Order: sequence, then C-alpha cells, then structure tokens
Amino acid sequence: MRKGYIGLSTPIGFDYRNQASRGPADIASSPNPILDSPFGLLLLFDELVFLTRSLCPENMRTLPYVSFLDESDRLPNISQTEIETLRDAAWRETPGATAGVSFQEALESSGVIDGIAIDNHSHGLRISGIERQANADPSNLAVDALVCSRLGDPTIELIANTRLQPYLDGERNDAKEAFLTQLLVLDGIPNYLTPKGPYHPVVEEVRANPHLAAFRKWITQQRGLASQSEVKEVKAEVEAALREAQERLFLKHCDPKRHYQSVGKAMLGDAVGILFPATGTVTALVEAGRDRMNPEVQRWQGFIVGARRDARVALSSEQSTPAGPVAGAE
Repeated sequence: MRKGYIGLSTPIGFDYRNQASRGPADIASSPNPILDSPFGLLLLFDELVFLTRSLCPENMRTLPYVSFLDESDRLPNISQTEIETLRDAAWRETPGATAGVSFQEALESSGVIDGIAIDNHSHGLRISGIERQANADPSNLAVDALVCSRLGDPTIELIANTRLQPYLDGERNDAKEAFLTQLLVLDGIPNYLTPKGPYHPVVEEVRANPHLAAFRKWITQQRGLASQSEVKEVKAEVEAALREAQERLFLKHCDPKRHYQSVGKAMLGDAVGILFPATGTVTALVEAGRDRMNPEVQRWQGFIVGARRDARVALSSEQSTPAGPVAGAE
C-alpha cells in the first residue's frame, strides 16, 4: 500500500469564495483547500491520509481511500511546546527563506487562473489542542515531518507542494540523516479542478489500471538504488497509462476547460528521508530532540508535485465574489 500524507504545509492555497463544509478543526471559516497535482495523488497513491478534514478538498472527503488522522486513533501525540520548538528552529535556520515559486505562480500552475478570494493560508485550525494555520511554511513542513515520523508507517510519504520544493530537494543537503539516491520524475499527469475540488468519478476506473497499480506497489518495495533501465521502464509504463486515461476517459467525461497537466517527483532508494537543504528543517527536527530516522527499519520518501506553467484551467468565475482574502496575500 502506498500512502500519501497531506499536512499543514501541503495545500497550495485556500478558496474563500467556494467554502467547504465545516470540519472539526475549523475555528472560523472553512475555505476549500487547493492541492498540487490532485489527480497525481488520486492515481499514484493507494491511500491519502490527511492530518485533518479541513486540509482535504470538499469533493474528496467521502472517498473510501481518504482518511483523517484527527478523526481516528492514529493521530500522534505532539505537544504545543514541541511545535513551538520546531517553529523556532525552522525560523532560525531559514531566516527570510524564499520558496521555489511565488504564490501567484503556484496558483496559476495548479489550475487556478481566476484567483480572487483565494489566499495562501487557512484560518485557524485546532487539532488535538494545537492551534495552527495551514500554509506553505518551513515550520509547518517541520511539523508535518514530525507527524510522519511518529506514525511509524514505512509506506507513508509526505506530500509537498511546489512552493516548498527547495526544502525537499537533496542537491544542497549535506545533513547526515539524508540518503538521497534517485529521483523519478513523471511527466504529463492529467489534472482537473472544479469549485468543489478535483475529484471526478472517472478517476476510479483509472486507479484500477494495472500499470498504475503495479507502480504503486513497486515504489513501496524500493530498498536500494533502482537501476536506470528499471526506472526508465516504470516511467514509460506509468506515463503511457496516464496518456491513455487522458485520451480515453478524462477528455471524454471531464469538462476540458478544467484540465491541466503537472509533473510528479518521487524520491527512491534506501532510507530516503524527507530531504531538506542544510539550512532547512532536518536539523530542526534533530535539535528538537525527537524522532531521528532509523535507516535500518524505515524508508521515508518524499513525493513532490509541481504543475506545469502552461495550465489553462480556472475555478469557475461565474459566481459573485464575496469580500475576503485576495490572491497573492502573503
């Protein structure tokens, strides 16, 4: 089983125009989350685990392979003191750090062209006594990494969005805890977005595609550096399955105006940690005195999604725009 973890740092933005239903963590309003490459998550993972319902797009919340940690007994015990320690360490190590792309670029490449009333953060969330806002911030990424490590599940992968990609790329990482071996980049992942979220029932037929099912199994079985030929073969099979789904199903059943494409990066190899540059939050986790990865027993991957810049799809602009946050607000 390949499982993706969607945490505080994962959503690209929140749609305050098209509100989602209130979740148990919502303190105030409940803007609908916008995810990078949502079809990539739906097709390339067997299960999607959200920290809380408020981080899940409205039309994905009842899917049988979607679950919420704070509505189950799987939520790790994390104290406010630990979170504050991580926050302070992350801020100390990444002063004035800039993300990979701007908020506006992330919106445009994630299928959102009309960004009015979309902001880069949620309102306050209260999760097991902890209060945070969700946004693409290094301190939230550190919290998500801590949650992932405490789940004790070697098949779970932290999902990071485009804006935080520099903190997960291994090129500048010299932390001893990191064991980057290889990146698998999948091109042309089809995507779809409506005011209620990215889901369309046709996804279920594509999830059952044998090549995609085999990919989900293969990537969880990696325990060392895959050969170039093997990665090339897997990449070709997955991309062919995605193209076939796009041509045979998505374009036929989904409104083509709401289509866009993205890429996904899966980190492969032995004991692949969530990789931050030397100035990132691997050290923050260590300084917090918690949860060093054990390379002998745990393979901890990262899956990064980054949409192409030539996206040609927007959330519906037919509804009136209420007063609310303005796109680009930081």
